[in-house]
Amino acid sequence: MREKKGKSSVLSQITKSSFWGILSVFGVIGVLCLSTACPTTIPVTYNEPAKLNLSGVSRIAIKSDDAQVRSNISDQLTKTGVYTIASPAELAEWEQWRTERQSMAQLKNTQATATEVSSTDLVAAYKANAVRADGSYGQKLVRISGIVAEIGRSGRGAYFARLEVGNDSVAIYFAQSELNQLASVNKGQTITVIGTNYGFTPPNMEDTAEILRLLGAGQRVNIADATFPVSDLIDYPGKVDAVITLDKETSVQDGSRIQKKQEAVKDSSGAVLKDANGKTVYQDVNVTIYERSITVAINYQIVRTRNGSLIGRGVKTGSANTSSEDRSKLTSASELEKKAISKPLQELASEVVPTERTMKLTLAKPDDNNAKKDMGTAEKLVKNKDYAAAAAAYGDIYAQYGNFAAGYNHAIVTEASQGTEKAMEMMTALVQKFSDNSTAQKTLGEMQQRDAANKQSAQQLSD
Repeated sequence: MREKKGKSSVLSQITKSSFWGILSVFGVIGVLCLSTACPTTIPVTYNEPAKLNLSGVSRIAIKSDDAQVRSNISDQLTKTGVYTIASPAELAEWEQWRTERQSMAQLKNTQATATEVSSTDLVAAYKANAVRADGSYGQKLVRISGIVAEIGRSGRGAYFARLEVGNDSVAIYFAQSELNQLASVNKGQTITVIGTNYGFTPPNMEDTAEILRLLGAGQRVNIADATFPVSDLIDYPGKVDAVITLDKETSVQDGSRIQKKQEAVKDSSGAVLKDANGKTVYQDVNVTIYERSITVAINYQIVRTRNGSLIGRGVKTGSANTSSEDRSKLTSASELEKKAISKPLQELASEVVPTERTMKLTLAKPDDNNAKKDMGTAEKLVKNKDYAAAAAAYGDIYAQYGNFAAGYNHAIVTEASQGTEKAMEMMTALVQKFSDNSTAQKTLGEMQQRDAANKQSAQQLSD
């Protein structure tokens, strides 16, 4: 057992110190500040570009299986005032368009391998030598054109178009997905289709007798699973500019540890024991601390809807934990998860919108005794945050005395009141006049960086 020293013992030590000793410490601090003339600073604000370039994006769709993640990131992006969130219907519309476009793109790539042949040349090849024609065209994808002589439906439900070639013909059977286009075709119209050539052998969808009955007794070449050629792929017509996809992975760990703590010693009646000096007696005891921690990883991907280009992808992580001597008082995993996902989603939101930054620039001290009084008056204007008046005052002082400090302060106060571009002009002139002054050169470089950042940020937010 041992006595526990509380805060009261520490305070008692302080009260034993000399009042004049404490006063002398504060007095020295005050004198030092006065003797070194504490510097005056002025805040300058600029925009730091977003890490992810979402220029031209204003409407974003959020895709996630987790409702909490969707709600959180929607709120984060809406707060920026830069983006609006698309509805679930708009997201579904884009996903349908993307699926169809991918299918059409795949079909177009397949069709590019087709062998081009006219209906007349194909029939002539088979009539001349069916074995040789099968070697050239059999079971291969062909691109064929001809004049429609008949459009019909077989007894087994397959739709076809017949291209007449003298007394012979080419029978073309269409895929179900092409029937809408076939419905717009008329007899006498020249069409171009792409499909698998079966030659004289009927495709599996029909039997020989039925084809003979439908197409007549002349020589015939059979084309099946035909489609009309894919031309230009349709651009996305919706209002959504980008889609952000978020996948959440959560890890929960429960555990415990032994921790020493001090407890007041009590007698059998429950009264706290005191020592001879009347102080509470403490003892070390071991207690079990129950712990729960949670880690959340948010995998994200952002793509543009118009061309499918990738804007960015990555992982953001967050964590939260709780501990208690009472296991039942541990914060639930679901509540911890709410806390854990907030940080990574805040980080993600900050990366897709320019961030306003503020830095403090230090005024130069008077370097001309003649101008010192006027410089002091201008500095008071800065301290009162009257930056426009201060800039004008420093400008007048510089025009009268031509001293570096007034010119330097004129430039940096101008940045705070009128913007970086105007200040850069002044600092450039100052660098030219005081070419050996490293402070002016360094400050000009920093101004140029802030100016570039402002312009890049403006570009990112432009349409």
